[in-house]
Amino acid sequence: MNTWIIMMHELRRLFRSRTMLLNMLLLPLVLIFLLGASLSGVVGAKEAAKIEPVRIAVVNTGDGGAEASVMIKAFLETPEVKDILIPVETGSRQAAESGLRTGKYAYAVIVPPGFDQGVQRGGQAELEFILGKDHTGNLVAGTAFDNFLRELNYKQAVAVTLGPQALTASSASAKNTGVVLGDLNNGGKTYTAAQFYAASMLLMFLLYSGLTVTGSLFGDRENRTLLRINSMPVKDWQVFVGKMLGVGLVSILQCLAIILLSDWLFGVYWGNRPGLLLLFCLLMIIASMTLSVLVCLFSRTSATAANMISVLTVGMTFISGGMAPLPDSWVNSVGAFTLNHWAQQAIIRMMLHSGLEQLLPNLWVMCLISAVLFGAVIVSYRKVGYHA
Repeated sequence: MNTWIIMMHELRRLFRSRTMLLNMLLLPLVLIFLLGASLSGVVGAKEAAKIEPVRIAVVNTGDGGAEASVMIKAFLETPEVKDILIPVETGSRQAAESGLRTGKYAYAVIVPPGFDQGVQRGGQAELEFILGKDHTGNLVAGTAFDNFLRELNYKQAVAVTLGPQALTASSASAKNTGVVLGDLNNGGKTYTAAQFYAASMLLMFLLYSGLTVTGSLFGDRENRTLLRINSMPVKDWQVFVGKMLGVGLVSILQCLAIILLSDWLFGVYWGNRPGLLLLFCLLMIIASMTLSVLVCLFSRTSATAANMISVLTVGMTFISGGMAPLPDSWVNSVGAFTLNHWAQQAIIRMMLHSGLEQLLPNLWVMCLISAVLFGAVIVSYRKVGYHA
């Protein structure tokens, strides 16, 4: 009952502070809006680049022009290839080279005499390529023709090794497309700058709840309220636990408000695992409060404790890449020693619909950090205690 009364008193005290409510609820939303809008082109997963069709010159050195190679013509007329390659029949090698120099063509393919007959007799499929001035065009056209030659030579090897019947069996079983365009490892989802900074600001302000812990613990000491409480039949640990429960409940409400209001006002999508998201937030609150309690127990004044917590909060947010884009090598090495890193990476992955197996390592690390800090608080409280 004593713990419950102290917790309710702490809640009333916190909710009466308009400054606290503005800093905990309004300021995070303002930062999410400003950072998400101003850095939308810098942070977030970019849309896939559109491949422009490449104009290529096709030269057949045998008789009959480019149509002489039925295999090349059939390849260039497939729907997938027609979207990225625009073939132009060229009468000679000199005309193709001239077109490449003037920029008329981006790539040239020289078809040797008897290409189809040589492949049908079991020979190796070979073409000659002349690169143009555009690196992207060379890459697109070269990749397409390299895959074409690779497939032909693969079929030749299968026919020579296993017999012609193996080609029929392999063609009947190949029902899936060989190429799928999409985003790697995120189920086709992307995240925006608003989502990134929503996760970052949520975690930063959960860390800033340590300042509330500092104000609560040092406030009663400095205004002598703790002396009057100790004169009553109330134990020190009841006062301490009651205050922590009050601050923790306010932090949970702050977390829910940021998630719900950012979704409603800015359309921030938080992923498809709300329960796991709240679990990570709860672990972050526990880690933040226990870290702040450790700082308060070994600090002489509230100003010293508040400065240390502010430095730790800003430092961990910056090192983990939550304020500005940083190199991945830095974020994944130095940033791994921060609380924000593990929680933020997990929240971003939840936004991208990553599998549970990718989230569990971050969850175990957060559980371990929270358990270690909680154990350190118990040991420190027994040695230092909370009293006037």
